[in-house]
Amino acid sequence: MLSELWRPMLVLFTVIVIVVVILIIVFSGGGDEPYVTGPVEIPKPKVSPGELDVEPKKKNPEAEPVAGKDLEVGDCLANATATTLRVTTFDGIDCDKAHDGEVFTIIELKDTAKYPGTKFVSGKGQRGCRARLRRQATRKAYRDRQLGYKFVYPTAQSWAQGDREVTCVATFKKPRKTKLAQRDS
Repeated sequence: MLSELWRPMLVLFTVIVIVVVILIIVFSGGGDEPYVTGPVEIPKPKVSPGELDVEPKKKNPEAEPVAGKDLEVGDCLANATATTLRVTTFDGIDCDKAHDGEVFTIIELKDTAKYPGTKFVSGKGQRGCRARLRRQATRKAYRDRQLGYKFVYPTAQSWAQGDREVTCVATFKKPRKTKLAQRDS
């Protein structure tokens, strides 16, 4: 009698283990999202002298400073992964030289007189840059664990001067000498 019960119990146990594994994979996101290093807030007019400005340390002598407001799609950047918070300039570099960042899209925000707030514009960057990176990068490039993204969004001061753009930057954990592989338009 006992030997007849062990087979159904083994089958039931196996089914439960498989269901638990599937649920873990589903609720953990499956691991296909790029790493996110977060927003980069760029005050387009210089901040007041009392405020702390953190500029990226220039490691590559071939890099040239590029103002955040002057970034364009296709620009490559050195030190993009080290850049955080109130940055006014980036290290621009030729894309055939070692770089760890590339501007892949610019999101135009609705033109309103009143600044919509940091939470709103950073939320647009977070969701918009991730969605556009998924849409624009090839499947292989998007699944590469070396790939991430950052974004630059307007501050209240730059909004007052007409800034309505969120600039999305693909970042690479290891510097590369090639551009991000993108799907054909």
